[in-house]
Amino acid sequence: MVRACAAQGGALASLVLFGSAATGGYSAAVSDVDLLLVLRDGVNAEDRHRLRNAVSELEARHGLAKPRSHRPSVVEAFADRVTANVRAFFVCTRADVLSGDPRRIFDISPAQARFVDRVAIPSIVVSGVTLWGEELLAQVPLPPIRRRDVAKAFFGLFNQALFSAAVYPVLPSATKYAMDALKRSVHNCYFCYHIRAAPLAEEVAFFQQRHGPSRALARLIVLRSEYRPSFGFVLNCLPALARLHLRTARDNQFPRDARAPSRSKDVALA
Repeated sequence: MVRACAAQGGALASLVLFGSAATGGYSAAVSDVDLLLVLRDGVNAEDRHRLRNAVSELEARHGLAKPRSHRPSVVEAFADRVTANVRAFFVCTRADVLSGDPRRIFDISPAQARFVDRVAIPSIVVSGVTLWGEELLAQVPLPPIRRRDVAKAFFGLFNQALFSAAVYPVLPSATKYAMDALKRSVHNCYFCYHIRAAPLAEEVAFFQQRHGPSRALARLIVLRSEYRPSFGFVLNCLPALARLHLRTARDNQFPRDARAPSRSKDVALA
């Protein structure tokens, strides 16, 4: 990717790996490789477009992108757009990253940015590993996490799981959208407790011990290694999501410093 970016005019300033591939929870069956490509300031829209296409081609060639059908149906293509399951990398400039603004980093509209919770950027910064170029992550401003951010995350992820259940009769592969919603819910809630990222299996084990056994969480781990459609799992995701976010909002003291080290005393017992 560094060579491809160099061929596009050397616009790349930093290449950051984050998510499951960075924390050790990568699963070849269902995971993608999450990347943040940080470009030099002043790069124009045409250069961004060319670079985005070059990276997309590399992802497809090497199997780094989100797993999907080679010829998705109209319903699946629509579902990918609705659930934002269309790309695993983000392209922004150095100034965008240093602003800490999710609207600029994710290249989304102001209306969409209103629904982004304050865990989204810290989870990238904390789990991120700079593979090449300038180290910028430590300079990203991270506002404190509020209880309303737990609610924001729940709103978006619960609706994604609900959408998965609604389209399952015509799109059994919608199981993967429910899996993504529950996985992101686990990541989000775990971060609120510990202010760090961890492999999914470790995060699930934490919630299984703290909140009690969850069939949906146990099934999530199984499906990540042996994926197959499961309507029962999709339905079980709905109460599991509600329980995760309700307990997270209740157990923790907010606001929480998004860069604070993990301490057991920071987590208030229910």
